[in-house]
Amino acid sequence: MSLCQHLTIFERHRKRKNFLYLRLLHTLIANMVRVITQETYDEVVRENIEEFSMAPEEAIKDAIKQFNAQGVDLSNIIKDLSLNNTTDDIISFIKKLSECAKTAEHQHALPLLNKLKVELDKDMARRVFAGKNRAYETLLEVINSCKDTSYILRPALKTITSLMTGNPDLLDEDGVNLQKSLLDTNHNDPQTLQLVLKWIRECCIKHEVNRQKIFSAGILNNLKSILSEKDAKVSVVKEVCVVLRALTLDDDVRHEYGKAHEHAATIARETLHTITELLSTYKTDKVIVGEIMLTAASLIVRNEFCQEFEDAGGLQFILDVFTNYPEEEKINWQALKLIKNLAGNDDVKAHIVTSGIAPLIIYVISRLKTSEAVVTAGLSCISALTLRSSSNAGVFYDCGAVSVIIDAIKTYPNSSNVIQQAAWAIRNMSVRNQQESKEFVAFGIEELLNNALKTHGTNLENDIKAALRDLGLQVNLREQWTGKGRALTNK
Repeated sequence: MSLCQHLTIFERHRKRKNFLYLRLLHTLIANMVRVITQETYDEVVRENIEEFSMAPEEAIKDAIKQFNAQGVDLSNIIKDLSLNNTTDDIISFIKKLSECAKTAEHQHALPLLNKLKVELDKDMARRVFAGKNRAYETLLEVINSCKDTSYILRPALKTITSLMTGNPDLLDEDGVNLQKSLLDTNHNDPQTLQLVLKWIRECCIKHEVNRQKIFSAGILNNLKSILSEKDAKVSVVKEVCVVLRALTLDDDVRHEYGKAHEHAATIARETLHTITELLSTYKTDKVIVGEIMLTAASLIVRNEFCQEFEDAGGLQFILDVFTNYPEEEKINWQALKLIKNLAGNDDVKAHIVTSGIAPLIIYVISRLKTSEAVVTAGLSCISALTLRSSSNAGVFYDCGAVSVIIDAIKTYPNSSNVIQQAAWAIRNMSVRNQQESKEFVAFGIEELLNNALKTHGTNLENDIKAALRDLGLQVNLREQWTGKGRALTNK
């Protein structure tokens, strides 16, 4: 419902003196994001220049300041239009590209594609403007007209990817069918394949409907086929992994319920064994190994998938990663993410600890303690592996986990992620190991947790107080629901 419609309803209920509804509407209107058109913004800038004798740069800064003060969203507004009228250029490029597509004059399309891409890469406002002026439809026409001309097809794919970066609403059935067609016909052209996959990935970000359309089109069969090829290029395999993860996202706030879990389960059944085998194939390439581990982590959403990964030799490979890349922050973070997800299966969780990974986790956290991401992921692993397992907790006590957790809290006192994961790890290590938990107390955990409680307040209150409680320390629990002390009546 638009702001104007809300205001109309507001006025109607004001006359009827419906005060409850008025309060609800007032809150809703106050919280709505205010938007303006490009024309309104341009008019304010022009007014600043003509009536207040401001220089163009000053007029733009003043207009932005005024709109920001009013809470207006300017993300779709071209701010510097009065300095350089790029919209005329964008419209001109689109019209000329459309003519090239109709006449098949591909040699004239190449410079136009490059120029249009430069404009689209500047900001979101230009991409939105271009989309409203048929840039998407025109680029589809160009791509369809030059499927067999790679020197035009590749720049066209780059341009349409730029257009849809952060702007995925443009995708329609024609676009999905074209993506499928390009995957079917370019399996022997790694460069073009890579660009198609990048386009698909951008269409999936923060767009549940697009993900479902793309998945329903049968693109998974193409991705599975690429992963199964013995001579697949590393760059293409990497992009396939990125697309697989994008199909399992649940990041579209416009849809309360998505199909992330269903997609992940289907992809896991079709590709998890192949993905696990690829870890051995590309074991000397840390970049692709990291991508594969991150992809596996996103697909392991059920008990049987955790077990399948272990049965395929996945745990041994994680051991090798920790051993071979002790100084690499990113790949260690990716390995920790995978371990945390594998710990969802109790049998696999036990095997992870008995395989000797626990001391390596402690070593990674200690070695890469300057990386907040690694420390957070490491603490998350400890929490997951010790959940409902006193024997696993005992192993971590023996590995020196207490001092590492204490050090993490001291190093990142203002990080809510680190403090929360540390609190969970402390709880899981202490609740069934009361005797060993005294080691936390000896290291001064009570003062650290109380300081964290003051710093983070209500955001982490429950987590920190639960950790204090399970350590047997003094904690002031707050009763959140209390009665009024009145006698009940039965009418």
